[in-house]
Amino acid sequence: MVDVDSSAHRTWFVTGTSSGIGRALVVAALERGDRVAATARDTEPLTDLVGRFPDQLVVAELDVRDEEAARAAVQRTVDAFGRIDVVVNNAAYGLFGAVEATSDKQARELFDTNVHGVLNVLRAALPVLRRQRAGHVVQMSALFGHMAWPGCGILAATKHAVGGLTEALAIELAPLGISCTMIEPAQLATPFVANAVLAESIPDYDQTVGALLRSLGAASPESLPDAARVAAAVLGVVDAEQPPLHLALGSTAETEIRRAHTTRLRELDDWAATSREFDVS
Repeated sequence: MVDVDSSAHRTWFVTGTSSGIGRALVVAALERGDRVAATARDTEPLTDLVGRFPDQLVVAELDVRDEEAARAAVQRTVDAFGRIDVVVNNAAYGLFGAVEATSDKQARELFDTNVHGVLNVLRAALPVLRRQRAGHVVQMSALFGHMAWPGCGILAATKHAVGGLTEALAIELAPLGISCTMIEPAQLATPFVANAVLAESIPDYDQTVGALLRSLGAASPESLPDAARVAAAVLGVVDAEQPPLHLALGSTAETEIRRAHTTRLRELDDWAATSREFDVS
């Protein structure tokens, strides 16, 4: 076991680290002296980091859909570093297409990774954080945790699910000294969109779903924030004395989330009289 001064360095457990935000976060944490357990289904892209940070990095194969594999990866981290300070649920993928056009298999597989994978990691890691009475759970979400665009309905459903369970989790964990934060960007310069699954196309949805898909494909990487900036924001949140439960990243995410909540508040006001008719006098 590595001798770790937890007051000087944190130990991170991060899923989905072979590319994109996950890898950027691993690099950022390692470069500032923290310890990291980097997990991924394919760990070969992490080989270069093992050579650069042999005493700070543990690499473990993990398909988050496998609950026993999640427990084994957590145990390996504790064996190596003695503790876990930050759990980052980053492993996820995208699915774009009309709600009607998404097959049952596509929807179930997306939930298996994006929602049940999060739960598997939480069930494996939270006993460690609870014993410590300290830690931080970071859920890599998106603006779709608050709203949805056409073509993103099933993806948004997974982000709404993670948002709902995390809001409850934050209240459950607060008395134990454990924080939760959901990171909510819009589109980024990462492989997320390129690696997404597409539902079957239905011509009747071309003006709505089709327009969204065309706009996603048209965005140039140079016009989008990169993964390193997201990693820096996550480090800042984890270092904060009072971290937020929700953090929107980018003006698009902030604007769209604000619009969604404003619309809901307006609708509540417009229909308040009807709502109150159901009160028991």
